[in-house]
Amino acid sequence: MSDGTTHYAGCIQAGPKHYECALAEIGRLRDTIMDLRVKLEAAGTYEDAYEAGYQAGMEEKKPWVSLTDDEMKQCSYGAGGFMIGREEAMRAVQAKLKEKNNGG
Repeated sequence: MSDGTTHYAGCIQAGPKHYECALAEIGRLRDTIMDLRVKLEAAGTYEDAYEAGYQAGMEEKKPWVSLTDDEMKQCSYGAGGFMIGREEAMRAVQAKLKEKNNGG
């Protein structure tokens, strides 16, 4: 494609008489690189995002709270004071741990 002169797309490869075309193309590429660098720096890096997420997760983490021996025994007995089945006891332990660690 011509702009009415001897210059055309890709003319920079035609030799020394298109030196100014090559300089103009270098300038356009430099501007593009600078724009992309600014955008990339503003966006941060994958490592920055990973570190921020890791730190946020560590800050919000509460220490694990286990059941006492008495609480575990209580989970083994039903309302009438009789020992309950293993599956029911496991569900009671799970509910008690959830209550102590998640406030639920």
